Amino acid sequence: MQDKIRKKCDEIRDLLLEKNSSYGNSVFERGVLFDVDPLYAIQARINDKLNRIKNKTTYISENDLMDVTGYFILLQVLREDMDKKLEKSIKSAEVDEDRETVFSYTWNLDSKDEEEGTPV
Repeated sequence: MQDKIRKKCDEIRDLLLEKNSSYGNSVFERGVLFDVDPLYAIQARINDKLNRIKNKTTYISENDLMDVTGYFILLQVLREDMDKKLEKSIKSAEVDEDRETVFSYTWNLDSKDEEEGTPV
């Protein structure tokens, strides 16, 4: 069974690398025509694939399963990249004279819309 798992992972890897080469790394970039964040684009593709699998009246094809698995892998790769960029950004954030980072904010407790207040 281990060999079958390894073989299937290799097939998915090869498919992802081939598509990434064909599409020019586009899954990790904003769209040419529509300015869509890559995170949302990948999530939308996963949603579409899962809906296709859910609504299929016949059998689920190998291609459907490989595609959705591939998009989950692409989502993991993108999220790891985003986490690294955020971590780097936080580490390099300058601290001002009030000892607040650029990510700090205050709360407007006078807001009538929210009981807890709203960030300012």
